[in-house]
Amino acid sequence: MAILQQDMSLLLLTLLLSAAGSHGLATTPLINSTCTAATKSTWFTPYDYCVRTLSNIPAAAAATDARGLGGAAANITAKNVTTTIHVLTNLVDALQHCITMYRMMNGSVAGALDDLRVGRTDAAWPKLKDAAYRPNFCELAMDQSKTGKDPVWEENFSNQLLSGMANDIIELIAKKKAR
Repeated sequence: MAILQQDMSLLLLTLLLSAAGSHGLATTPLINSTCTAATKSTWFTPYDYCVRTLSNIPAAAAATDARGLGGAAANITAKNVTTTIHVLTNLVDALQHCITMYRMMNGSVAGALDDLRVGRTDAAWPKLKDAAYRPNFCELAMDQSKTGKDPVWEENFSNQLLSGMANDIIELIAKKKAR
């Protein structure tokens, strides 16, 4: 599922606002007083975060009471949650693809091990070669998820190096045997 451009822009705006200081923002006394009070509430909302975020939401900047600020905050929360659901859905789809690739890789490596146990290096080599490509297909799925997140990068990298090394060693043996 593709992430909507508007949702990504909103998420990026929120992240940028979090990174930026509250200096130079056109804020209102209502935002300032409400954010001051929010720092003492249940979640201890950081004052600067509150001011930056609300000052950059037109509905909040135009609010005349705390109810209007709360509605604006709830609205941006709903949009952010929707964006997060899209990101998670895309990650789950990519991870499902990775699971399929690793199951195939596991089968290839298991078959190669069976072949190696009985001395069939020529039969093991193509299976290890196939296995060595699988982590790259997982990485491709993560890249195509368009989330900018890859929770299995280290595992993919490690598995690609290990399977490539196993393939290279058996390839050397198989090619030497073929001569």
